[in-house]
Amino acid sequence: MSRFLLVAIVLLGTCTVAMAQTLRFETNVGDFDMVLNPNDDPNLQPLVDNMVAYVGLGRYHFTAINRAVDRDNDNPADDFVLQMGGFLAFQPTTGMWPQLASAVERLPEAIVDENGDGNVDFDSISNTRGTVSLALAGSDVNSGTSSFFINLGNNSSLDSQGFVPFAEIQNMSTIDTIMGLDQVDLSNDFGSPGNLTFIDVPVVEEDRLVLIRRVTVVEADDEFSFVGPIATALQEQNLGSDSSALSSLSTSSLSSDIPATSALMSTNVPEPSALWLLAPLALWGASRMRRR
Repeated sequence: MSRFLLVAIVLLGTCTVAMAQTLRFETNVGDFDMVLNPNDDPNLQPLVDNMVAYVGLGRYHFTAINRAVDRDNDNPADDFVLQMGGFLAFQPTTGMWPQLASAVERLPEAIVDENGDGNVDFDSISNTRGTVSLALAGSDVNSGTSSFFINLGNNSSLDSQGFVPFAEIQNMSTIDTIMGLDQVDLSNDFGSPGNLTFIDVPVVEEDRLVLIRRVTVVEADDEFSFVGPIATALQEQNLGSDSSALSSLSTSSLSSDIPATSALMSTNVPEPSALWLLAPLALWGASRMRRR
């Protein structure tokens, strides 16, 4: 594709504002619908476009739900987050997944801090039950990519740390079902004992992962299109390919003592009991959040 054609596609796509569409996530436990930008806040457009691009490219198909932070099995109100979007689910069993796991291919980060001062440039809704935010790498508010989490309770303490809700799950029944499943600690199998990304993996019978089978758009404005978000993301990815390659080399050198299938850089969310701790578990290569 010529550069001029790509620019034309980007300009065409950016003329449409991708607001208020509903995505359906089909899992092996049940479906749940995610309403993007329920308040039609234009500040959330980078986060909305980020999600739309991943969905349009099919990158959430057959991915694992890897963290179900359930601090008290008898009290759902005490649950923290459900995280997904960071890893493919091949093979979908707890015995094989750690050996074959690979990260979702990431697009450029969603930018919420244009002036680079380390703070989100706008005020948004709070991280309360049912809202959805991107996982972040350490304290970098511009580090969100594919991995996201669903808040299970009042996590408003995350607001000041750069976690920006951009969507909402209005019917949480499937999410609550997933949270009621058994969870297993696979961090040892990944060669990183205690790694928050893999210590609370929800499973169904026969130790099978909970996975997203596919994501579809079930409701959208007439102007909705995948074209703009995808073209913009791919263009930015192409322009930044040289620096990304250098970053990958640096990461692999730091992770040389970890099995190749496990060298996945991650993103995370701090413990609610120690919100100052941003857990820089940079041993992996895609994205993450936290649990329990």
